[in-house]
Amino acid sequence: MSDTHSRASREAGADNDSDRHGLDREEIRQQAEETRDELRDAARQQAEGLIDRQKTAAAEQAEKVSTVLHKMADEFERQEQPYFSGCVNELAKRSDAFSRTLRERDLETLLDQTRQYNRQHPALFMGGAIAAGFMLSRFLRSSSQDGAQGY
Repeated sequence: MSDTHSRASREAGADNDSDRHGLDREEIRQQAEETRDELRDAARQQAEGLIDRQKTAAAEQAEKVSTVLHKMADEFERQEQPYFSGCVNELAKRSDAFSRTLRERDLETLLDQTRQYNRQHPALFMGGAIAAGFMLSRFLRSSSQDGAQGY
C-alpha cells in the first residue's frame, strides 16, 4: 500500500510540475509576443519619425528651389524673355505645390499618390526618378567637396 501511495504522490507531483511548466511556457510565450509587439511598435515609431524629418527637409529644399526659380523667372522678365519667364514661373508654381503637398499630407497618402502616378505615367515617373537620382548625386558630391575644402 505504501508503494501505491508513494507512486500516486509522485504522479500527482509530476502532474503539478507539468502544469507549472506548461503555465511557465505559456507565460514565456506571452511575454515574448508582448516584447515583439513593443519592439515592432518602437521601430515603427522611429521609422515614422525619421520619414517625417526627411519629408520636412525635402519640403524645405523644394521651397528653396521655388525661391530660386521665382528669382530666375523675374530675371527673365527683366530681360524681356516672356517665354522663358513663363516656363520657369510654371516650374516655380509646381515646386511650391510639391512643397505644400509634402507638408500637408501624411506618408501613406503620398505613397498612394506616387503609386497612382507611376501607373498612369510610367515613362515620366522613370524619367523623374532618374533626374532626381542625378540631382541627388550631384548635391551629395558637391556637399562632400565643400566639407573637404572646409578643413
